[in-house]
Amino acid sequence: MPDKKPRNKFLRVITNKYFIVTFLFVVLITFVDRNNLIRWAGDYFEVLRQEKVMRQYQRGIRALDEKLNELTSNRDSIEKFAREQYYFHEKDEEVFIVD
Repeated sequence: MPDKKPRNKFLRVITNKYFIVTFLFVVLITFVDRNNLIRWAGDYFEVLRQEKVMRQYQRGIRALDEKLNELTSNRDSIEKFAREQYYFHEKDEEVFIVD
């Protein structure tokens, strides 16, 4: 006889109209709706990933701006850049590339 009380209580909770409506609402919001929670979470993580990419590009832009400022402010830096990046040399010089 004691086993029937918990089962009856469980059945009463499950058949309660408020429980049924709440359960259906949660299922609807979580899985069925076009703007469901699963899609929302995926979009949220995609936004976080895109913001990370944006920060990387912004750091790169700042580094390039600093390099551009350095190159435009000093003639010696332009010559150094050309020699290092493009292996420019003067007529009477020889260039040795060591990897």
